[in-house]
Amino acid sequence: MARKKEKLDKKQQTAQDFTNTAEIEDCFLYTRDGYIAAYIKILPISIALLSLREQKTLIKQITSELSTEKEPFHFLAVSRPVDITPLLDEYTEMRKNTDNPVQKDLLRNEIEEISRFSFSNEVVERQFYFYIYQKYAEDSESELKKHISEFARHFEHAGIKTEILKQSDIIRLCNLVNNPAVITLEDEDIKPTIPILKEKEAQMNG
Repeated sequence: MARKKEKLDKKQQTAQDFTNTAEIEDCFLYTRDGYIAAYIKILPISIALLSLREQKTLIKQITSELSTEKEPFHFLAVSRPVDITPLLDEYTEMRKNTDNPVQKDLLRNEIEEISRFSFSNEVVERQFYFYIYQKYAEDSESELKKHISEFARHFEHAGIKTEILKQSDIIRLCNLVNNPAVITLEDEDIKPTIPILKEKEAQMNG
């Protein structure tokens, strides 16, 4: 009877209990076990547009900036489907406004192809976050806000833009991480990329 009651209690456990989240307010997440956390998002940067020398310089800058951090910090990478609705709307409007049958046909094919990618979740983007948490105490909010702002400036000094997450952004991130309905599974194999990186590094050092 006790075991049956235990199973029932687990089924009735809320998502809030499961994720250890007590409250999300302003730019903070409060946990049920007495911690407070703040998050920053690394805004997109195209490394492919940088030369090998520029990539190496950027790595050194970030390493130097983060080496001054005395407290632990955490890195989080998540995948989410790309929102291609604006592109579909644009192509649909273009098709509506053209009288050229060839252009209409090309746009129709493009819309169908983009829609296929959208429904299959084949188009995903990686989003990168850092977060800092500490045991909640008096003045925790002001201390953590100062710390997360200073942490964000490390990347700003290296030319990488960041964004400190607010309440709605943190809720969205929690949903992305913990809600199976929005999780995108990726078939990734990082092994082939390792020799390429090593080879580039050898070329730069040579």
